[in-house]
Amino acid sequence: MIRSMTGYGAAERTTDEVRIAVEIRTVNNRSLKVSQRTPEGLGAAEVVIDRLVRERLTRGTVHVLLTVEPVGAAARAPINREVLAAYWKDLARLREELGGGDGPPALEALLALPGVVGDEAVVLTGIKNLESLVKETAREALDRLDAMREAEGQATAKDLAANLEEMGRRVAAVRRRAGAVIQEYRDRLQERAQALLAGVEIAVDDATLAREVAFFAERSDINEELARLESHLEQMRDLLETSEPVGRRLEFLAQEMSREANTIGAKSNDVEIAREVLPIKVAVDRLREQSQNIE
Repeated sequence: MIRSMTGYGAAERTTDEVRIAVEIRTVNNRSLKVSQRTPEGLGAAEVVIDRLVRERLTRGTVHVLLTVEPVGAAARAPINREVLAAYWKDLARLREELGGGDGPPALEALLALPGVVGDEAVVLTGIKNLESLVKETAREALDRLDAMREAEGQATAKDLAANLEEMGRRVAAVRRRAGAVIQEYRDRLQERAQALLAGVEIAVDDATLAREVAFFAERSDINEELARLESHLEQMRDLLETSEPVGRRLEFLAQEMSREANTIGAKSNDVEIAREVLPIKVAVDRLREQSQNIE
């Protein structure tokens, strides 16, 4: 089953201490690129999410948004008692030395000093099992992302299969026509020679005619190109049935098919074949575009 590179998945968990939300968006890219936005102080969670993403995805640009919000008592920023006590002692000693009055300094004034009240990162590091909760939430978001990518992949696979079937019919028509082109060229060449030599006592040289026909046949032979094109079509059909990532291989085959179709069009020297080659080229371009969105 093929998967699209475009998708979205989100999950959320809430405990007595924290609310965690993970959003994952993916878009096309030839390789895998992971971009994360995480709260300050959660570098460990970032590593966990990156590992999970790389275990599940092989191509595409992945945008991850992690939201972690402490709730209830856990949202209270902790007070660093040791730092507060040190400030208290320093200020009390300084007041005594300067003779600045009686009594210790007011606590409210000390709370604004650096390091007394912990920041958001300190709050988050105090939440129990935070890394495990982030991991579970990210896995759930990835599951939903996979579901969307697989659904889009199935729709793309149906379109690809229909495209391949149409191309197969066109290629078969070209092969049938290719067998008659040489004989028709020989007949036309002989008729033209006879018309030009009418009334002149010069006979058509069969050997010369045969050499000219042989030269045309060699120059316009498309059997090898047709065989390779048919082989590429069969390989593409097989890839649509596999569960492995096939996007890069589909892209490569589409490029090869485009090359063969162009060569057939250039070598055939036949109007009917040219009429079949044009829709083949259009179908190949569609295949190439679609393969660029397949993992």
